[in-house]
Amino acid sequence: MALMELTPDLLVGNAFIDGDHRKLVKLINDFHDAMAQGKGNDVIGKVLNALVDYTKEHFAREEAEMARIGYIASIAHKREHTKLIADVDKFHADFMSSRPLMTMPVSKFLKDWLITHINQTDKLFAKALNSAK
Repeated sequence: MALMELTPDLLVGNAFIDGDHRKLVKLINDFHDAMAQGKGNDVIGKVLNALVDYTKEHFAREEAEMARIGYIASIAHKREHTKLIADVDKFHADFMSSRPLMTMPVSKFLKDWLITHINQTDKLFAKALNSAK
């Protein structure tokens, strides 16, 4: 069962951002499902690697668009990205070093972070981005 869905209230109204968020939701669900189903570390590791890589790609795309339009709140927005990347990199390092990783709390953290980030930060950015086109 999926941990989260990209429901209409989480859409920001920008095709590239909403598309990236769909993929992030899928990767978070894939990670959660792999853990819930007791998949092996190799499967979990591949899903976690994909989640880490795609999160970084998504943030880079957003930040490039922020620079392109001169987004006024880019510093605060990037700070949120930097913090999440540090947290996800730590989860990844813990997993790769075979330290215990509380995977269900990690799944919940990722879900909650994405929902909060979309509602409090990305919706404002998407509005500015759509206005700047």
